[in-house]
Amino acid sequence: MDKNALTQAMKDSISEVLDTMFFMPVDFMSTGNGKDRPADKTEPMAVQLHFSGPVSGCIRLTVPKNLAREVSSDFLGIDPDEVALEDMVGTIKEMINMLAGNTLSLYDPKVVFDMGVPEIISCRAPLTRNIDEYELIRLEIQTLASCMTMVVGYK
Repeated sequence: MDKNALTQAMKDSISEVLDTMFFMPVDFMSTGNGKDRPADKTEPMAVQLHFSGPVSGCIRLTVPKNLAREVSSDFLGIDPDEVALEDMVGTIKEMINMLAGNTLSLYDPKVVFDMGVPEIISCRAPLTRNIDEYELIRLEIQTLASCMTMVVGYK
């Protein structure tokens, strides 16, 4: 995979999906020391899915809980106080499904990738076993009120 082309496909997908489906304008931060991040003390939620095709890999999305609540409220059209944990889990699983599918089809619309089922994981869990064998791309996604992270590992 061409790392620059995949990074651009990720950025285009994130901008398109989050703006269109979740009404969330975004910007991208460098992956430096994180000092530019807004204060967000809530526990993050992490979801990932595996994909295979000409290359295989894993995509992970880490979202602070308060942002997951806000996004779920907007996506489901309910009051933030009514958002349950199951709503947040379902919403971020759907978000990674859309982001992964759109990213891979923007990267190469002629190639078929098989995508696994999104699963909630610990944000401390390793992206994959034998991580040294994988090429990694990490994007810090700045929203108006918070920051989330998308990581793609592939080999």
